[in-house]
Amino acid sequence: MRIALDAMGGDHAPDSTVAGALAAADADFEIILVGDEGIISEQIADAKVGGLPPNCTIRHATEVVEMEDSPAAALRRKRDSSLRVAFELVAGGQADAVVTMGNSGAALAAGMFVVGRLPSVIRPAITALVPSRNAPVVVLDVGANVDCRPEHLHQFALMGRAFAEVGLRRESPRVAVLANGTEDEKGTDLTRAASQLIDADPALNYVGLAEPGDVFTGAADVVVTDGFTGNVFLKTAEATSTQMVELVREAAASGVVPKLGGLLLRPALRSTLARLDAAEVGGALLLGIDAITVIGHGSADSRSVANALRTAARLHTDGLLDRVGEALRVADAPAGAPAVRPS
Repeated sequence: MRIALDAMGGDHAPDSTVAGALAAADADFEIILVGDEGIISEQIADAKVGGLPPNCTIRHATEVVEMEDSPAAALRRKRDSSLRVAFELVAGGQADAVVTMGNSGAALAAGMFVVGRLPSVIRPAITALVPSRNAPVVVLDVGANVDCRPEHLHQFALMGRAFAEVGLRRESPRVAVLANGTEDEKGTDLTRAASQLIDADPALNYVGLAEPGDVFTGAADVVVTDGFTGNVFLKTAEATSTQMVELVREAAASGVVPKLGGLLLRPALRSTLARLDAAEVGGALLLGIDAITVIGHGSADSRSVANALRTAARLHTDGLLDRVGEALRVADAPAGAPAVRPS
């Protein structure tokens, strides 16, 4: 399989993206580095790896979508951007997946208008894996759709369930709706209506409303919400995690005894912090378009890029798109038709 990497997207591109591609060059998939060929070639030469690895190629693109660019304007005006060309490679059958650390709004627009949505998808959703006490939790939408209707959250639940089954190997994943309490009367008109709609779907293992704290205790495998709330939740969680790590480091360096304790705790802390590290996955997944798409943080380092490439390859190989499409087809089946759930 072939993955199109937006080599010019991200705060540290092309340094981090090229280094990430080189780090993943021992994988059993092909990487197409999309961007300025001269700059990418210089990066590879500086890395002193003996030239372009055999499973890597370069696709020249003359423009770059910047983080501050309007997604719609970038799509229209920068038709030879590395981001758009990466999606065009998928649309033309020359690549199977896209990885970008660039402008997430532009990635969403390119995914929708260059590749297109999966059949029956109303709105694609940006999907994040949030660490919990036991295992990651699928949370969507975390930024693609600010204003949602109940049927959107219902589709997010179906797509999230498919992702949990394929990507996390969960059987009958538990689905919840994010709210400010677990009682039926809590939440907004949107969350209460979505809760009723999801609860009425026999294909979903619905466990009710969930508070933000329930995400971190693993009370559900899939948590759905609108893109505004999801984005605020995710950024708050990331900022809290970062602050906690810094506070632990400061405390460990505050004196001789704390330093000794820190040395003893270092192995345990290292494994615990690894569970909170977004770089382990590489980014969020754009669900609902007809291409596996991983969108990483703009500040992503080379390890994040390499892991995003591996994640995209695994999800494509495991047939995530087929599973999402099947989940939506079953949901759209006419009344009375046999509802055969994906195996």
